[in-house]
Amino acid sequence: MSETPEIWTVLRLLSWTTDYLKKYDMSSPRLEAEILLADALKCSRVDLYTRYNYEPTVEERADFKSRILKRAEGVPTAYLVGHKEFYSIDFFVDENVLIPRPETEDLIVGLFDLVKEHFGSMDAEISLCDIGTGSGIIPVTAGTHLKNATILAVDISSQALEVARKNAERYAECLGNRITFLESDLFSRIPEDTKFDFIVSNPPYVGRREIDVELEKNVYRYEPHVALFGGEIGTELIARMLPDVSKFLKPSGFFLMELSPMIHDAVVKLIHNTPGLVYCETLRDMDKQERIVVAQREK
Repeated sequence: MSETPEIWTVLRLLSWTTDYLKKYDMSSPRLEAEILLADALKCSRVDLYTRYNYEPTVEERADFKSRILKRAEGVPTAYLVGHKEFYSIDFFVDENVLIPRPETEDLIVGLFDLVKEHFGSMDAEISLCDIGTGSGIIPVTAGTHLKNATILAVDISSQALEVARKNAERYAECLGNRITFLESDLFSRIPEDTKFDFIVSNPPYVGRREIDVELEKNVYRYEPHVALFGGEIGTELIARMLPDVSKFLKPSGFFLMELSPMIHDAVVKLIHNTPGLVYCETLRDMDKQERIVVAQREK
């Protein structure tokens, strides 16, 4: 008797792949299997639940298998599918930019709270500068919710700016032409007489000495180093940036920056030693870690 051929339904593929990815100590193997399979089938994750008995074609299974093998090698899922959600907005990402992380949403929330507290409304006319914009998640998210904000998005990487422009174009109906992109090493190409109500940044803040201790292997292998490393201890680039933060903020303007809890105290000390800047507070992330520092320009 001939053997019955294996039937690879969506449900069976998900079950097998989840078990396979568990061998690589992934924190959410089922979720990753669903994301990769949905992308291979060109459907949403929700659609998978109504298609458990569907048998993907040979081509679809081959596409899915190649993605799983790359994921097992360590390639981040977001790079394999080409997008990542941030603050309920879907962003295009590739290997030229960092993958958006939940911690950066705390910066967005902190920004919105300050706008409402000091300008009275999310509809206020404000000026915002994002230093190290990467994929553009901060200016696009801010511009989507702050309807009258004018935003300058700065990055040293032309490749990163291409990604950020693509993301702004995806939401052009809401954003209009309120975001300007500038290739610059920090503030070096911004006209000296420019002043902002808010300056925000998620700069490279990982110290190279952390690579073997704290940094995930796959982050170090696949994400762009120029966006990760801020020097040997992680504060060097921040120290170079802070004097210009004071220079380009309006009087009483605010600065918000994401950082690693490991360098929090050192950064607060740098702010205290920066003429014109006053340390305000530190916002903690969902894990109660010190994540976002807030400073203000002296009046």
